[in-house]
Amino acid sequence: MGLAGDMVLLAFGARGDRLPDRQVLAPAVRGALLAELLDGGRLVDGGGAVRAAGGGAPEDAALRQVWEAVAAEPGRTWLHWVRADGRASVHAVLRGLEKDGLLERGTSRVFGVFPLHRAVLTADGRTAAEGVRAAVAAVVEDPAAGGRAALLAGLAHAGGRLGTALSAERRRALKERLAVLSEGAAPVSAAVRRAVRDLRGAAAS
Repeated sequence: MGLAGDMVLLAFGARGDRLPDRQVLAPAVRGALLAELLDGGRLVDGGGAVRAAGGGAPEDAALRQVWEAVAAEPGRTWLHWVRADGRASVHAVLRGLEKDGLLERGTSRVFGVFPLHRAVLTADGRTAAEGVRAAVAAVVEDPAAGGRAALLAGLAHAGGRLGTALSAERRRALKERLAVLSEGAAPVSAAVRRAVRDLRGAAAS
């Protein structure tokens, strides 16, 4: 389970039966995929432009989709790739979590006509999500902490996905620490923040 899988688990509510709309979730998930590829040396930043590097396509399906797209169009910006194919990436990450036994997916119909796709965490998934929330909360509270959880926290902050791990009151109290974590996830975090802001602006207009 990669960074994007952790981002999806973080997005679930405590009961594990509610996931945000995929369009809203997509920038954070795309950002997590891009950040993992960058951190692993599979992508390279060149003054804000992205290109694929090193080792060929990843084995993980969600990472591979992003890497192959970047390899086919080198020189695009981080914002372009955060915005691109978001729903497909969320679907790929959900499929991976389902394969790992962490969630179950199904489709029902509203009024017997319109399809409604649902994803619900299994018992193992709820345990994993609890662990992700705890790790994120701990790394935000500890100014000396770093590593994978710090990267996830920085991206989640940029994507507006920290609400399940930290209360609004704690997020306000720790805003300087969150800014540091978000900067630590640069340049991807800046693109995620911009994409989320644009989505919210479009929804409000």
